[in-house]
Amino acid sequence: MYILIAAFWSLLMGHNNKWSQVDFKKCKPFLCDRINGICRATKVCPKNLLIQEEHGDFPMLISRVSCVGCGLCVAACPLRAIHIERGL
Repeated sequence: MYILIAAFWSLLMGHNNKWSQVDFKKCKPFLCDRINGICRATKVCPKNLLIQEEHGDFPMLISRVSCVGCGLCVAACPLRAIHIERGL
């Protein structure tokens, strides 16, 4: 019963149950941009959901619900530190 309710809620809210996930063990912003530490993946998100508060910080996903799981951030990350998670 819970799964049906969760699936219905996801459809109602427009969420496709895919979102990006950062692997903080692999993520090294200063390897992406040796001078400024700017994560390449933060520049390609069409919804600007992946942000860095400061240069050199790990990128953070602002909203898992708003992420459409397009995979542009995955393709932009040279360290393979971002992948797409799938829910229900």
